[in-house]
Amino acid sequence: MAPESQEQTSIHGLRGLISKTAHKTAVLSSLVAALFGVPATLAHASEMSDINKLMRAGQYAEALTKTDAVLAKHPRDAQLRFTKGLILAEQNRSAEAIAVFTKLTEDFPDLPEPYNNLAVLYAADGQYDKARAALDMAMRTNPTYATALENLGDVYAKMASQAYDKALQIDPGANVPQPKLTLLRSLNGNTTGGTVPRLASAASAQRDAKAKADANAAEQQQRAKALAAEKLAQQAAADRAEAEKTAIAKATSEKEKAAADKAAAERAAAEKAAADKAAAEKAAAEKAAAEKAAAERAKAEKARAEQLAAEQARAQKAAADKAAAEQKQKELQARKDKEQADKLAREQAARAEKEKAAQAAAEKARADKLAAAEKAKAEKQAAADKAKAEKLAAADKARADKAHADKEKASAEQDKAAVLAALSGWAKAWSDKDVRGYLGHYAGDFDTPRGASRKEWAEERRARIEDKGHISVKVSNASVTINGNTATVRYRQIYNSDRLTVDSRKTLIFVKQGNRWLIKQERSGG
Repeated sequence: MAPESQEQTSIHGLRGLISKTAHKTAVLSSLVAALFGVPATLAHASEMSDINKLMRAGQYAEALTKTDAVLAKHPRDAQLRFTKGLILAEQNRSAEAIAVFTKLTEDFPDLPEPYNNLAVLYAADGQYDKARAALDMAMRTNPTYATALENLGDVYAKMASQAYDKALQIDPGANVPQPKLTLLRSLNGNTTGGTVPRLASAASAQRDAKAKADANAAEQQQRAKALAAEKLAQQAAADRAEAEKTAIAKATSEKEKAAADKAAAERAAAEKAAADKAAAEKAAAEKAAAEKAAAERAKAEKARAEQLAAEQARAQKAAADKAAAEQKQKELQARKDKEQADKLAREQAARAEKEKAAQAAAEKARADKLAAAEKAKAEKQAAADKAKAEKLAAADKARADKAHADKEKASAEQDKAAVLAALSGWAKAWSDKDVRGYLGHYAGDFDTPRGASRKEWAEERRARIEDKGHISVKVSNASVTINGNTATVRYRQIYNSDRLTVDSRKTLIFVKQGNRWLIKQERSGG
């Protein structure tokens, strides 16, 4: 058979495989867009759908025209370029299709499909070394790509057949099977991270391809041996016929002619027996090769089925393990939430107890203060008579002292107003979640709780304030006691957020630094 006829037969065989799988493959434009950063618009998807319809109808010229028009708007679109290569291949424009797929492998080297289709086109042209190299590249992008593995097995089988043909000098017209490589119809990309669910592993798929190549090679070897034996038998028969012709030509008597006729008949019978034997041996060899190939294929199918069952079992176990892990995580989270709620309840109870003790201490302090006042009143009355005598003499001094006291009181009232303003500004900044303004109300030497550094304390306060959805801080019943540059403020604080509401008594110690009153110390209780 001429090379052109072989190529045409191979291309038709490939299209037969393509037509069987065409309806099972969808063009995933959105997937390609996700892979290469190209936005998949509805208009783009509609255009791809129109191109696919034209291809399925066999209208390849119209499909190519529309594909080129869309490519003019999206020149980097991998799916459109891949589709153009398919259309060119369908039109027997193999060189142009090879150029398209080659450029795709250069621009998108991680896609296995362009390499696979290059291999199919090379194999159809008899360039099996290039086909094998292209499939090797496809396998590098995805070691478990099923179609590439099967095509690689076919290429190796064809290369083995050619090697046997060359070694045994078999007639090129012998009936040697053509490779059955599959041309891919869609560009799905290497989206599985090197794993194809239908194959158990790269190793099992490669073993299947090797087993298929070995079976085909064995079948070709048996057929080559049978053809060689048949050719030798034919040559021997030709030699014997030539010898017989020479002997008959030289016969000079009827006896010699009769003997020659008898010998010719015997030789013809012997040749027929030899030919029958060769034909039987050839049939037996072909049957043995077919049975061996069938056994190898059955063995490979069984191994693939067993591997797939094992993979499915592993997948089921992994799913069960994942479900168990998720359940355990849920239980741990529930336990953590309960511990957090218990801790919050304990803290609230402790604060309530502390506030109760502070209130009792305050009441005792008030009682002591009243007793001291009564005692002072009695002492004052006792001293009143004595003071009366001294009153006139001290009148001038008292007036002077009063003027001085009034001045100090006015100053104290100003300081008290400034302290109350600082308290209000502090509460407002806290309510507004103005962390910077809130922290600005604290003195640089503020006594941080639990010995924390100023930075640690500030970061903790920032996190606790910014974490709330809303905060409201109201102060009331504030009493201010000023001693020089130190002011003690006792007040009632009502704190409310989206998580907590607390009504408590608090005490703030302010220090005067320059013209500002800043918080030096902070504690609960009045």
